[in-house]
Amino acid sequence: MNGRFLCIDFGNSRQKCAVMHNGALQLEIFFSPNDDILPQVQQVMQTYAPQAVILSSVIHHPPALEAWLKQNTYFVKLSYQTPLPIQLTYEKPATLGVDRIALAVAAWKQFPQQHSLVIGTGSAITYTFVHKSGELLGGGISPGIDMRFKALQAFTDKLPLVEASTQYALVGYNTTQSILSGVMHGTVAEINGMIQAYAEKYGNFNVLLTGGNLEFFASRLKNKIFANPYLLYQGLNSILELNALDQS
Repeated sequence: MNGRFLCIDFGNSRQKCAVMHNGALQLEIFFSPNDDILPQVQQVMQTYAPQAVILSSVIHHPPALEAWLKQNTYFVKLSYQTPLPIQLTYEKPATLGVDRIALAVAAWKQFPQQHSLVIGTGSAITYTFVHKSGELLGGGISPGIDMRFKALQAFTDKLPLVEASTQYALVGYNTTQSILSGVMHGTVAEINGMIQAYAEKYGNFNVLLTGGNLEFFASRLKNKIFANPYLLYQGLNSILELNALDQS
């Protein structure tokens, strides 16, 4: 279904949205975390006049936002009960992050009838496996790099808080460099190890890398990957297309 859709993503670290036009990203907008979110969404709606809106949220957001969207547009709040082009075989689908559902849908649309592993590099690192049968089986969750840096400071007396960098050596010659080496190389080793473990179990599959910390890892992974910072929006857009088409 062609048209202009608004895909809203409320993550643990950032609240943002994308204006999608005929399935392609038109622009991305970041909301201010210090201001009321409803007027910000209303301004976007007034400026771009989308035909439909979908919300993916893993945080507690104002109920008034959903109520306003329901009254003023065709609105889908993504949940495990939303009609999807894939099946959820997760043990308790109600506990599955809706962002992971959207990423799995995006992977399925890009690589239908193929195994895919989606790696999200946000506040947490998530591994979401989509079986070639069209089932989201599950995956794994581990701390993201910011969480690892903060944990080293919080649970020690003297280690400083270090910020992530794209430049990090193997051997750290001071405390800051040593923390960078441990966290960044350790995370790369984790991701490579997880990919290898899935390869041993499932053979050939696609690896899709996305999320806010994608830049720190995309060039350092051993395996062929498809790096896409906008994969979540593409999945949300596909879900909204499916649901809006059912209503037309």
